[in-house]
Amino acid sequence: MNKLFTQLMAGFLFLLPLTSLADAGSSKQRVISLGGDVTEIVYALGAGDRLIARDTTSMFPEIANDLPDVGYLRQLSLEGILSFKPDLVLLSDAARPAPLAERLEAAGIKVARIPYQQDLDGVDLKVNAVAEALNLEKEAKPLLAALAKQREQLTQLMPFKQLKGVFILSHAGMGAPMVAGQGSSADSLMQLAGLKNAIQGVKGYRPISTEGIIAAQPSTLILTQAGLAALGGKEKVWQLPGLQQTPAAKNNQLVVVDDLAFLGFGPRTAESVLALHAALLELHSSAKKVNTAARQ
Repeated sequence: MNKLFTQLMAGFLFLLPLTSLADAGSSKQRVISLGGDVTEIVYALGAGDRLIARDTTSMFPEIANDLPDVGYLRQLSLEGILSFKPDLVLLSDAARPAPLAERLEAAGIKVARIPYQQDLDGVDLKVNAVAEALNLEKEAKPLLAALAKQREQLTQLMPFKQLKGVFILSHAGMGAPMVAGQGSSADSLMQLAGLKNAIQGVKGYRPISTEGIIAAQPSTLILTQAGLAALGGKEKVWQLPGLQQTPAAKNNQLVVVDDLAFLGFGPRTAESVLALHAALLELHSSAKKVNTAARQ
């Protein structure tokens, strides 16, 4: 998915007028981006060279990791941000502490509040907000058009009639795994990918018992890269209590998604849902062939 995004972003940069990029570099504007989704949008708009610092959640594209880190998005320090003497702070509404914007403005720093809306419509709102703050409304048009095309592709996906999945958000190796219930952002993305959520009657992200996993009988397990790493690799996944007694384990049906791309609701989210659908098609097509061969 990162490769696809890199190619897509290269396309955006090709479309940007060279004069706009030159103006961006010559403006000497010092910008701090706070929010992984916000930072991705800055780079997608071709303005990554304006950034002087970022927060810990800003890990994509890879070049963003070379910037100084001012701290975790929900535990930011006013003094740490001010020490970089920014002209502009792009501040996600998910940032904490809550009065940070007002305190930055009181210190004479311009702040652009970027909405924290966790759905695909929210991605456009974020792009528009970042573009306006950076005076790149014209440059945002090809990005917005590409995102609209991806959303249109999502509406054309055929649902999987016989499949249902479980999305595990995290598991630290102790206690029950945290799964995505109804109304969660992962639940909405699974539905967009054509996959029914096996976790019913549970709202938001909640721990699930062994009995709950067995009763859900998922045909597919979806994990984030960070979740997989926390478990210690794919070989450890099926050791989670209850999973061995599910169709997902029987057919070894596991899809791993990029944390920020899938759940960040930034420029790569729609693309990651399309990739999830493609992975599900491939996995279950292979499983079907294996089961058919076994019966012959």
